[in-house]
Order: sequence, then structure tokens, then C-alpha cells
Amino acid sequence: MRMKCFVLASALTFLGFVTVCKTDLDLYLDAHETYRLLGVNAELYYVRKGIVNNYALSFILPIHPDVQEIVFTWRSLRQGPPDIYYNMSFEVSNPRAMLMPVANISNTGKVPNSLSVFSITFPCTGNISADVEVVIQMNISIFSASNISVLNFKRKKTCLMDSRYQKTLRNKLYYNKIQTIPPHLGNLTHNHVTVDDATTNVKMSTRIFYITVGCACAVIILIAMAVAIYYLNTQKGNNRGYSERIKYYDSTSSQQLSNQQSQSFLRSETPVESSYKGSSVRNYSCGPSPIPECFPPDPRDILQEVAIEYRRIALGELQMEGTFGRIYQGTILSETVSETEIGVDQGIMIKTVSDEARPDQVHLFLTESCMMMGVIHQNIYPVIGACTESGQPPYVIYPYSSEGNLKKFLLKCRVSETGSHYSLSTQQLVYLAIQIVKAIQFLHRKKILHKDIATRNCVIDNDLQLKLTDNSLSRDLFPADYHCLGDNENRPVKWLSLEALVERRFSINSDVWSFGVTLWELMSLAQQPYSEVDCFEMAAYLREGYRIAHPINCPDELYSMMSGCWAKNPDERPRFSQLLVYLQNFYEALGQYI
Repeated sequence: MRMKCFVLASALTFLGFVTVCKTDLDLYLDAHETYRLLGVNAELYYVRKGIVNNYALSFILPIHPDVQEIVFTWRSLRQGPPDIYYNMSFEVSNPRAMLMPVANISNTGKVPNSLSVFSITFPCTGNISADVEVVIQMNISIFSASNISVLNFKRKKTCLMDSRYQKTLRNKLYYNKIQTIPPHLGNLTHNHVTVDDATTNVKMSTRIFYITVGCACAVIILIAMAVAIYYLNTQKGNNRGYSERIKYYDSTSSQQLSNQQSQSFLRSETPVESSYKGSSVRNYSCGPSPIPECFPPDPRDILQEVAIEYRRIALGELQMEGTFGRIYQGTILSETVSETEIGVDQGIMIKTVSDEARPDQVHLFLTESCMMMGVIHQNIYPVIGACTESGQPPYVIYPYSSEGNLKKFLLKCRVSETGSHYSLSTQQLVYLAIQIVKAIQFLHRKKILHKDIATRNCVIDNDLQLKLTDNSLSRDLFPADYHCLGDNENRPVKWLSLEALVERRFSINSDVWSFGVTLWELMSLAQQPYSEVDCFEMAAYLREGYRIAHPINCPDELYSMMSGCWAKNPDERPRFSQLLVYLQNFYEALGQYI
């Protein structure tokens, strides 16, 4: 019998070609498992009637530290011979953080003809905390020799450092699981250790350990009490002298501390960069735990703090539209205050998505919308409301902006190209830059890194009042500004510093770099930076010392300042406090010639 196959390739997650036999196989996560892993109540098919679901396979599934295994459902669609055979193998990026995954079925065998389930366990070692990339490879074939089809699934498991007790228990259970899979492990089938035996042994050893520690602590407490009593008896006669010495010591040390402070803190604003190094943008605290990464709350729960009923939102004119994202001008309808008094409607801007938006795109949109929730500043564009009821597209609501997006506004100011009545002087452009700096400084004081500073993420009113926004929907509305370098993530490559681009290392200094590019955008009226450079060549281009060219009509002093923002060494870039002083002085100097 000749086998008909489809060959599908996905550049996002597949390591090579994926060959799936038509009408021969079903492989999926059922609704219960999908809800447990992703919070989505729907089946997630990888192969359905032999047809590959490219969207499902392109999704790199994150595995929470509390999730130890994933349960798959599968079956062969062939009712007779020849049978379908499989061969399963695993790869782990960090063996120190995670042992090799184990399936509860043999690694080689036949795909069952009836609907069946199998699970794959991801055992962390507990030695270190790390995100471990896991590749599950499954070879599907007929007669177990020819027409081999390869499926590669990528997963990312978060492993955390554990206590000795948890580590011992997990390792015993892990090795017990290996020993109870006889078909593919040969000589390891003898001397079985059951899960109950492993658990009992660990509990017994732990109980003895706690009893020993308790006895030792009791002895130490008794000795400490005896020493304390002896010490108090010997010190009873000279308490006055002791108090005088303490007062003298306190006054002396206070003088020394004040002297040290007067010598150390020479600058009025010195941000503590160590608190930003390698951190993510978030407003929640991880506490004192040594775990390097915290799991953020559901963005819908955060937006519930400013929830507004859908019936009070009236959509108006469509301002911007992308593939799935949309920005509307709208109105919040007032509620009747009393029989004699009627409230006032409020003009707003509304960000939302179309019905075609994927769940992961909606989740990213809501997550990025929460970035500056609760941050109040005259140059920050805040979220003032949200509608996130299930069954309808989410609305994220912002204050009304008369001119809208800054990048679109700058494009209208190119009089020679569009014939627009708008025109901006150099002094007005510097005034916009000053407002951006003030907004970034405020975010940094709140321990928030923006990581996507650009004119597309600002809005402006007709009186040139500027507000810095989050970057929700920016990837969709400005696709030319974001590029994927083969890492399954669209990033603003031409706005990123060298260390952020290559090492994904963000800090205050990387925000300084992005501000320099934003200032270049202002002075060039929203031209595209590095338009002649391929995004894949940006890292090499920056390493060799090349930077954006001098914009036309930009003063030399201003270009020198923005060039300093692109220093290769992050420590050599200017502080935002220095940039603010320089821009304010330059603004005043320009005013003297008008």
C-alpha cells in the first residue's frame, strides 16, 4: 500500500520539515488538559485527521513550575494493517536544571487504534532556577522503517531551586518511574522501587532529621539562656558606664555616617541600575524569594480595577487599523446622577481587536496595556477604563487625544511631502523631547523600564502636550518597525541598544539608547532609522561602530547629544538627568533667537 503524505514546514518552531500522513493520525491536548495548561477551555489539535495545525505547532507552550507533566491524547486512524509506528526522543537545553523527560509509555511502539492517552513528565533537578527549553521529537512511520515523518514540539519548562527534602523525593520518584518502563530500558527492569516505598523512606529520614535538629536547637537555647544570665549578673554593677559609652559611640558613629554621606552622594539623581539589570517591565513585587522570575497575574484581573460596562461605551470614528488591532475615537456615556441632574459624556480613545485576533495576540495586547496601570503623571498616557467581559472583544480605554499618535502627527508635518498646514520649529521639537525625558524619568523612579521608547508609542494634543504610552498593538499597527530575527518574537530591532539586541539585557542605559533614536525621529519628522540596513545585519553594523546619519536641519549640538546616547559601552551614555538639563538649556537658547 502506498502512503500519501503532506509535507508542511513551519519556520517558527520546527527544526526541519514535518511530514504527516493524511487521515492516518490524531494527536491533541483535550479540553481539560488545555484548560489546565493555558486556561483555555478548548481542544488543542497538533494533528487532526492527518492534517497539521500550524498555529498549534507554532505555539511554544510554557510549562509552569507547578506543572510536572503533560497529557496527550492520540489514536491511529487506520482500521487495519499496515500499522503506524512511533519513535519518541527528547532534548534538554540545561541538564543541570532538568533531567531528561520520561513518558509513561515506551519510547518505541505502535500508535494505538483506539483513543488513548499518554503523559510526559518534566523532572526538574532543583539544583538551580532556570527556564529550560525542551524538544519532544516523534517519528511516525509505517513498517517502522520507511516513510518516516518527524514532528518536533518545543516546550519551555520553568524549574525552580528546591529544598533537599523535595529534591530527594523527586529524584526517587523519577528513577522509580524509569524502572517501571520495561519495554525500552532492558536491564533496568529488576529491583523495582515503588512510589510508596520511596515516599515512606524519605518521610522516615526527614522525621529523624527534624528530631535531631530539634534536640540540637533545645541544647543551644539552654546554653544561650545560661550565658545571658551570667552576662546580666556580671554587668549589673556598671550599667551607668555602659550607657555612657553607648551614647558616645552613637554620637561618634552618627557624625562619621553624615560625613560619609556628604562625600558619597554628589549627584542629586543617581538611579540604582542594579535593580533594573535584566529585569522585566512589571509593577508587581516578587518579594524576597531567590527565584529570579515571578509569574504575573492575569491581565484581565488587573483591568477589572477600572472595569466599565460595555453599554456605556460608544464607538466613534476609526483612527488606526492593523491586521487585527484597531483604535477608535469614542465616548463614555454618562450615567444619570439624579432626576434633575444629568452627567456629562466623556471623549475617549479605545484600543481593541478584531474577531480574527488569536488568543495569544489578545493576551499580549491586554498584558502590555497593563504596563503603566496606576502610573499618574502629566506626560504618561494612562489606562482609565476597560471592558473585558467574556464573549466580546476587549476594550482598553484611554483619555481623548486631539492629534493622536505622534508618529502619524510628525508625518503630517512634512509640508513638502503632504502639503499639510502643520509645521514644527526646532524649538518645538526639543520641547517634545523634554516631555519624553520627564515621562521616562518618572517611570524609572517607579522601577519600570519601558523598553520600547519611540514616537509610535507617544500621543500628542494640539497644544503640543505629549504623553508616553504603552506599546500595546504597536507591533500590529506599525509592522515595519518590528522584526523577527528567527526567535519567534517581533522586536523593535532598530531602536534597541546593542546589549538589548544581542543579550536581551535591558537597563536604564538601554532606554537612553532608545531615547536617542526617538530624538532622531523627532528631528527627521518620523523617518525610518537605519532604513538601508537589513534587520539581520543590525548587530554587526552596531558592533563596527556605525550609527544613524545626521538628520537634515538638525543642529550639530543636538546630534552630538543623541550620538552620545548610542555609546557602545552602556556606562558611557549620559544620564536622563543630564539629558534633561541639556535639552532645557538648548530650548532656552533657541528661544533667544526668536
